[in-house]
Amino acid sequence: MLGLPEPETQDDGTLAYRLDEAIYRFVLRQSENDGIDALGWEVDTPEDFAAVLSRAEKAGARPAEESPVRSRDVARLAAFTGPDDVRNELVIGLKRAAAPFRSEAVAGGFRTGAMGLGHAVLVASDPQAAGRFYGDVLGMRLSQQLRVRIGPFLIKGVFLHCNPRHHSLALFDIPARGRLQHVMIEVNELRDLGLAWERAKRLAVPITLTLGQHPQPDGMISFYGMTPSGFEFEIGAQGKLIDPGNFEPIELFATSDWGHHPTLRAKWNLISAAAAAKFRSKSD
Repeated sequence: MLGLPEPETQDDGTLAYRLDEAIYRFVLRQSENDGIDALGWEVDTPEDFAAVLSRAEKAGARPAEESPVRSRDVARLAAFTGPDDVRNELVIGLKRAAAPFRSEAVAGGFRTGAMGLGHAVLVASDPQAAGRFYGDVLGMRLSQQLRVRIGPFLIKGVFLHCNPRHHSLALFDIPARGRLQHVMIEVNELRDLGLAWERAKRLAVPITLTLGQHPQPDGMISFYGMTPSGFEFEIGAQGKLIDPGNFEPIELFATSDWGHHPTLRAKWNLISAAAAAKFRSKSD
């Protein structure tokens, strides 16, 4: 569905998937629980590495450098605990693959490079506090805040950037069954997005938000669907870049300029997750 080449099976049985010249951008492992194992963040210099770990220590995130590196193919790796117990992995020197990248399904390739794989959206018990943590520790900056009502649900979120991509991380207060709400990958050519949309329909992939465009300044054209593990994917194209040094955060009250209509599956996901959370709360 996503158009990624066949993965490499690593020594510990995990599957490493490529999006570009890096040896991987996604690592999948067998687990009893579906969800996120870790967020990976790459820095360029030992000085940046040490600075992040120092800030993580001050924030009480218990940073620790790990050796040997757990099948990550990096020069150095340290882990620290983010809000809601999300493991974050800070790395230097993600290895480059020996062979050129090529995708049979996405001929134009993916928009990655120094901006990383795309973005991740996490469910946060307190998005504002979580946003401050990632700002204080990783130096991420606020792109926008969101308040929007979807049916009976008021969705609140913060969007953070660390490079010219509009956001690499977003944190939502939204009913969901897991910590990971969705992962976005961006294609270089609009044609490849259209082909992915046709592929999703041909493969009967459960769509949650139809083809649409996010408001400016992001402007991403994309659609959303379900992965087999229960979190969502977003495939996008033509996302606008920002100037990280001069960007002023904005507040939005809509998720799209056009399209992105929630399907029955999306509405069911919200309702069932909210009901499950209410049941857990009563049980506790």
